[in-house]
Amino acid sequence: MRIFTGCLASALVASLTFAVAAPSDSRAVAPAPRAAAPSGGAKQDRDEGRRLLHRGRAAEALVLLERALTAFKRSGDRTGQASTEDLIGELYERQGRYDLAERRYQEAHELYAASAKPARGGRALAVPGGVQPPLPGGGKAREAGEAVETAAKLSAEERDYNARLMLAKVGRVLDRLNETARARGYYEQLAVSVKPPKKSGWADKLGKVAAGTAANVASGDMSVEVGVPSGLGLLTAKTEFDRYRQAVLYASLELGLGRMDFKEAKLDAAQKHFDNALDATEGDLPLVGRLGQSRRLRAAARTSLGDVAFAKKNYKEAARLYKKAEEGARDDKRPDLMWPAQRGTGRSLWAQAAAEKDSRKAQQVRADALGAYRQALDTVENIRRGSVRADESRTSFIATTSAVFEEAAAAFAETALLTQTGATNSAGATIEGPALAYASEALAAVERGRARALLDLLNESGAEITGDDVPADLLEKRRANQERQSEIAALLTGVNLGESEREKKPKELEEELDGLQAQLDSIENDIRTRSPRYSSLTGGVPLKLEEIRARVLDDETALLEYSLGEERSHLLAVTRAGFGVWRLPGRAEVGRLVADFRQQLVPSSVRRSITDLVAAATDPERGLKLSRAKPETSPAVVRAYADAARSLYAATVEPAAPLFKASRLLVVADGALNYVPFHALVTKPAPAGADFTSLAYLLNTNDTVFAPSASVLAAVREQRASATARATESGGVLVVADPVFDASDSRARAAGVAGTSQGGAELAPGIDSAVADVSEGLKVADFQPAAGERRLALVRLAGTAAEAEQIRALASGAGRRAEVLTGMRASESEVASRDLRQYRVLHFATHGLLNAERPQFTGVVLSLVGNRAGADGFLRADEVYNLRLGSPLVMLSACESGLGREKRGEGVMGLTRAFMYAGAPTVGVTLWSVSDRATVDLMASFYRSLLGARPAAPSAALNAARRTMLARKETSAPYFWAPFVLVGDWQ
Repeated sequence: MRIFTGCLASALVASLTFAVAAPSDSRAVAPAPRAAAPSGGAKQDRDEGRRLLHRGRAAEALVLLERALTAFKRSGDRTGQASTEDLIGELYERQGRYDLAERRYQEAHELYAASAKPARGGRALAVPGGVQPPLPGGGKAREAGEAVETAAKLSAEERDYNARLMLAKVGRVLDRLNETARARGYYEQLAVSVKPPKKSGWADKLGKVAAGTAANVASGDMSVEVGVPSGLGLLTAKTEFDRYRQAVLYASLELGLGRMDFKEAKLDAAQKHFDNALDATEGDLPLVGRLGQSRRLRAAARTSLGDVAFAKKNYKEAARLYKKAEEGARDDKRPDLMWPAQRGTGRSLWAQAAAEKDSRKAQQVRADALGAYRQALDTVENIRRGSVRADESRTSFIATTSAVFEEAAAAFAETALLTQTGATNSAGATIEGPALAYASEALAAVERGRARALLDLLNESGAEITGDDVPADLLEKRRANQERQSEIAALLTGVNLGESEREKKPKELEEELDGLQAQLDSIENDIRTRSPRYSSLTGGVPLKLEEIRARVLDDETALLEYSLGEERSHLLAVTRAGFGVWRLPGRAEVGRLVADFRQQLVPSSVRRSITDLVAAATDPERGLKLSRAKPETSPAVVRAYADAARSLYAATVEPAAPLFKASRLLVVADGALNYVPFHALVTKPAPAGADFTSLAYLLNTNDTVFAPSASVLAAVREQRASATARATESGGVLVVADPVFDASDSRARAAGVAGTSQGGAELAPGIDSAVADVSEGLKVADFQPAAGERRLALVRLAGTAAEAEQIRALASGAGRRAEVLTGMRASESEVASRDLRQYRVLHFATHGLLNAERPQFTGVVLSLVGNRAGADGFLRADEVYNLRLGSPLVMLSACESGLGREKRGEGVMGLTRAFMYAGAPTVGVTLWSVSDRATVDLMASFYRSLLGARPAAPSAALNAARRTMLARKETSAPYFWAPFVLVGDWQ
């Protein structure tokens, strides 16, 4: 090598670091024998399914992938089967359906391991425990026999890597299912075959080249040849990929094992694994250390080491490690990896301040903690709103950002209380002086957290907002960009599909990925500029205290905003004249109180599963089987309810009562509190011998309305004010009721519809998860029966037809046009074909599923048979966003939520927020499905007030209907009149 000029010396060495091009590897791999192309265009279906999956169109992707899988099986192509099973596993993992993802990844592992035998000395990778789970379609992968492969370019070594990668994926989803022991088994099996990446030494040799070059230049010899050390070689793209993927797989393995040990409090062992992961991503730095997944894993390892120190209560060391992790992420130019470390710094300093005996030092450390939390919040918000990078772990991102807002809000609230005179909020007092600034920051953090939760939900569901105010050309550019990002991410660390040799090196692909991300940011900004509706959803700025007072509240309304935390929770109450902060019990205790209350509210003796076809055959009422039984109203039952309702009120509402007094309550709930009808809480102990009519309900003194956040309510009002008044006061009423849920329904048979849905083929995507979530004792596996067994089906809601006719009669009597869709006309296709902007009221009397476990599968179940192409009958929340409404009231009168399973609040809030984004300022929803007879009575009373000669506001009409039912002894129990809540604008 000849160096010509001194100024080029350093540049040449730098270029060698990243641009070495080497002779091709001379080792030949014998091609696998070819088979005839699989029938049905399996490869084309698989590739198109993959594209649709990466564009967020999971339902369409699943159809193609399942079809491809069938064709690959028919032709005996094990590699094609494995790659398709992996994609289906990815689809389910993206949806949070980890149990289904596990089965698919396990099947892919079996197939890859069997086809990798030549590279493994004739021994396939074993499965931990030696027990094979039941596989989709029946049978095991090995039954494919010695079938030939069509993916001839996929070497045995690459299949071996794919098999290992599947083990890592199975371990990951089991970890997310909190099945730690099983996850560990897979990680330990992977550890047998995945070794630490060896140091190649080539970087050191390049260093010697640089040193020699520098010496020659220093001596004045500008043309001395410097020999390249023998054996250095120049690396092919394949070699770089192999080393990169080896380092990433090993680091992922060590992080997985570290998480297992950390969960089991084996802190020293966890620390060792995290150190190993860090070493793997820092070794051979020019080759793998600067690439995206290496940087991500390195930041995760550093942050995890901080977690270990924090768990050991070594808070100073934890803060140091978190700070180092933040600096590393900053050096790697990955702000998306900085916030976990900033959050860790905040909580370490906060814990350190709590242990500090010197009050002045404690105050300073506490201030530093708040500063770290502010940085974390800003970093999260500066990450491109609405999505994450293609090389991010979507689920882990969603699972952890909420903790930043939760902890920050708690820290600001606690600082406000500590700063306030007396360190507590005395009865009736409001936050003033220096404490007010901290309390305001607490409120802002909660509001920002609510906004972020919505964006995370959209990401998690794969929702794409495609309304008529979002330009089609920009949507297509965004789709293409995101698809290419996903392709690159798969090339870098995913399985090899064997179509062609990689032509670009990892660094080149990383540079393309960075460019695509910058381009996507620009596309997102263009969409927001041209679509105010989309901008309000994804880019709206949360309101601050004075803005909430001016734009949301009135003199008769108080805001109750909740933030639940692990050790303690907080209630922030705001009126036009006051602002208070109170400590509440931690999340677990609040959850226990909610569960006790709901157990009394909806006793087990009156519950019925919405899939209980046997009970439905004799009692075709919805949810509660009360039509033939007199409600239990004994003094003991009343006292048990009153005690539970009073305990929940005392713990979560009463502290702020002196501030809100008789005001209307605008409730921004959190977690389990989203599933509590606040108006049914009891404010005073029950007197001896009390019945349900005489209890001191909050309903008697305060109107209650829910909202996803105060900021959302302000945006809804702006949207309503700027919308074209298509739905005038004389607008019509559309009622959708009594759909057909099963092809065996007599109405489907009469129409000549064969088993096109639940009675035969796949369920609409997500229904199995949603129904399992709201039904006690039911699992997703129950919807996948063995051959010959009948699939579970939803109970028909025959009584909703009477509800629909009652509403039609009331609307007609008030001079309003009313349309009713029932049976197979109560379909997604029929609803979508209408101009929904012409209706003042949309009433859905059908199963609504408020999925707390996986809120992306919250939705409204319409007719599941007879839909036209493109509609599956399950109107999910992400699809509701793309409806275009006028400004109607939307009523959902047969929703279900799982008792005791309220892990998140996005189930109910996700669905109502979707309708609000689509144009509805107010949404009524039931928190459980009440009996038909009671619902008909309640809805009749409600619509008389709403549609009468002197129309009442929805909140006033609903309160009047509740009180009417409460006054009648036979319907006085709260489970008759309490389930309906209003979300949104009360005006």
